[in-house]
Amino acid sequence: MSQLGRFIFALVILFILAGCWNRVELNELWVTAATGVDMMDDGQWMMSYQIIIPSSLASGTGGGTGGSSQPASHVFSVKSKTYNQALSYSNLKTSRQIYLAHNRVVFIGKRAAEKGMDRLIDFYLRNTEAREMVNMIVTDGLASDLLKKLLPPDKLQGAAMAELVDKESDILSVFPKVRVYDFVLSMDSDSKSIGVPVAEMIGERDYQDEKEAESLDVFKKTSAPLKLALTKLAIFQNGKLKGFLGKEESLGVSYLSQKVNNTEISFPCSEQPGREMYSSILVNSANIKLTPRKTSSHYTMQVRVKINGTLNETTCTKDMSKTQTMHDLEEEIAKEVTSTINEGWAKLQELGVDATGFADRIHRKFPGEWETVKSNWDQEFKKIELDIRVEARIQRPGLLQKHIGSQS
Repeated sequence: MSQLGRFIFALVILFILAGCWNRVELNELWVTAATGVDMMDDGQWMMSYQIIIPSSLASGTGGGTGGSSQPASHVFSVKSKTYNQALSYSNLKTSRQIYLAHNRVVFIGKRAAEKGMDRLIDFYLRNTEAREMVNMIVTDGLASDLLKKLLPPDKLQGAAMAELVDKESDILSVFPKVRVYDFVLSMDSDSKSIGVPVAEMIGERDYQDEKEAESLDVFKKTSAPLKLALTKLAIFQNGKLKGFLGKEESLGVSYLSQKVNNTEISFPCSEQPGREMYSSILVNSANIKLTPRKTSSHYTMQVRVKINGTLNETTCTKDMSKTQTMHDLEEEIAKEVTSTINEGWAKLQELGVDATGFADRIHRKFPGEWETVKSNWDQEFKKIELDIRVEARIQRPGLLQKHIGSQS
């Protein structure tokens, strides 16, 4: 090809590829921080969107401290037969297109959770904008009501909720975060079960406080009467809500699911059983090993837990500098962890839901027997016994070797 021919060819290519033919300008979009899913009385879905108002964030007035009365986000809801229809119908209520790629949290109302999450999963896996790494949160009432509540001192409730779940998973591990991706994996597993954190408004629940939590007036107080908090764990089986677990029960399930990163353990002092004298250890590492065993009539799960931590608080009056005292404290820690695991396990067996994923472990360990067990797994799961052994070690007892008033 001649030089002139190459020049003409390059020129034609430039004209063909020039520009972004399907571009959408930023001022034509509403960026979403959180979404809500509710099932209504008429059988329709109600999708709620918490959209970000950039002008309030940029000017710093979204927290109610400036001259503007505009919040940093706005919430509106759309009723429809399907999720995508709601997304399309949102164009009838707003001048901009809803953009879901930056969505941080999806709130799920209780009735929607009981109906099932298969439609939500389908939406997130098919939609090219919706990302399956978004956090899932169950609400005890309507998700739309929770989206309207502000969460001082943060301006964006959706972003604040996502940060709250991330920090809780790293620090306490009581309600480990669950993304849409994790929920998809659970539905495709042998156990088909998973636990999802539940968020609720706690505090004084009167009409005035409810309305104040939806306005900028809540930022004018040093302590809001209503606060958004993680309170329990919602247990799902086959994508549908089956029941709830409390804090201790949920932590026990976290141990059995190998989801404990760091946590705090409070344990009683053995020398004064009649008094509430508690100490506290900050768990720096928790190594959990689960091994399924087969007996003549059922399965047993060996649970081996090794905990290393720092003693960060104690009211025990024993001499902390003595080796025997540390051994006594470590034994009390082991008893507390064992009790927590048993508490969570008892609740799961009561519900008959394998939120620990034991089915997958037994399938891998005994693949030949699984074909005959899986059809009756719900009943087989209730027969499983735990063989728990906890080894606790206090690596750092702290600088204060002797408690004030300790025995000499």
